[in-house]
Amino acid sequence: MKVKNLFFLLISLSCTSQATEVIDYSKFPNFKGKTIEVTQKITVREGKVFDGNGNLYKWVGEGDCSQTEGMSPMFEIYSGATLKNIWIENAPDGVHIKGSNVTIDGMVNVDVCEDAISISRSKTSPKRENIKIVNSKFYSCEDKAIQLTRGNGILIKNNEFYSCAKALRIKESAKNIMFENNKVFNSKHAIKVTGGNGLAKNNYIEKSKSGFWVEKEGELIDGGGNVFVEVKSVYKETEGGKVIRQSK
Repeated sequence: MKVKNLFFLLISLSCTSQATEVIDYSKFPNFKGKTIEVTQKITVREGKVFDGNGNLYKWVGEGDCSQTEGMSPMFEIYSGATLKNIWIENAPDGVHIKGSNVTIDGMVNVDVCEDAISISRSKTSPKRENIKIVNSKFYSCEDKAIQLTRGNGILIKNNEFYSCAKALRIKESAKNIMFENNKVFNSKHAIKVTGGNGLAKNNYIEKSKSGFWVEKEGELIDGGGNVFVEVKSVYKETEGGKVIRQSK
């Protein structure tokens, strides 16, 4: 999807969502940057800040925007690093987080390919703790926007997800995940938990097959304040998974 086509999408979304006053589409940022073509992975080393300055980084290297596993990420981010103020297009495997104390702030994913952001399991890599993914937008995810295979103490806050099969996937070794003040539209499953655990509060979820799907002994706390509009199954529990409702 090209940047100019994104604006037609935003206009269309605003026209079809007038039934709710939760969304203010007038606050969407206008793209005013330039397009920078990327042919190989960009590494953000320990403690560094990569500021995209509002520009669009478009992947033109090897790989494609499909669900093929093992393709290159556009960014690898190491401990203490920050990625901010950036637009991304056509990145085969998005952003890989490779350490702790990482922040992703203000990233607009024009079209999500395999995953937009992922933290993968590795026997040799360091722990992933105290990670923040905030103020970002994710469009057209055929599968997952954020994939957490491992990690502890991860905050996902003030983000927006549009037409993503799964806004967030929490797997076995991902613990203490906080999903707060996000908006999810037209998903299959807003959050899917497979063996890990987390807490969701004050989120707005509209037009989804399921809100919270928890399976394989996973646990998700509904911390309250979550709004579900046209969601077929608010809670789905399978294979020993549990949604824990906090008392109000």
